[in-house]
Amino acid sequence: MAKFVFNDGKVFSGGYDLSSHVTSVNLEITAEELDATTINSGGFMEKLGGLKDSSLQIDGFYEAGTDKPDALLGASVGNELIVSTVPDAGVGNIAYFMKSRLFEYSILGEVGGIAPFSITKNQSADEVVRGTIQLDSALTASGNSTGTQLGAVGATEKCYAAIHCYAVSGTSTPTITFKLQSDDNSSFTSPTDRITFTGITAIGADFQSVAGAVTDQYWRLNYTISGTNPSFSIHAAIGIE
Repeated sequence: MAKFVFNDGKVFSGGYDLSSHVTSVNLEITAEELDATTINSGGFMEKLGGLKDSSLQIDGFYEAGTDKPDALLGASVGNELIVSTVPDAGVGNIAYFMKSRLFEYSILGEVGGIAPFSITKNQSADEVVRGTIQLDSALTASGNSTGTQLGAVGATEKCYAAIHCYAVSGTSTPTITFKLQSDDNSSFTSPTDRITFTGITAIGADFQSVAGAVTDQYWRLNYTISGTNPSFSIHAAIGIE
């Protein structure tokens, strides 16, 4: 990806697309700095990296009402949420996603200005995954994502998938069921199911992983849709860490 102006990003939290309300996103990934200096360190400090942590700061404009930021964020303090942030929207581009817990939610501000909100989400489990967007649109029929050559999953690695469903319509219990699949070729002539997700019937999000070792290098999301006139607005990404 070349240098770019950050003006086409997206932010998803649980089953909500917050993008049209967000003005600023800052993802910070850190490791604890541990002092390993001894009397034999030659007069220089020695440092080791300890436990890793991450946080996501999101600022935007406050709105109340159904499907607005306050309805989601105000009721989610202390809860675990799956969150994804996308620097440049579009299938095939980079996405960062993680399990997070919302610990701080601030609203309103100075008189005369547009009322803001601000949240801080901290990593709650696993790690921040740098992945690739597989789906970013409304889905109405069964199919597959194009697939990506992510590479093999080592014995100490996992392949992660995050799925956000932020709109559902249709009758007769519209349902979409995802599978994370891998294969040894880009045509997916004999795909292996690595994860089968619980069927989605309402807005929400899911975060799953499969442990290595897996020698297949090509990965995709398969989805099966049922119901009458079903439609699901989906953002999904996969990555190996």
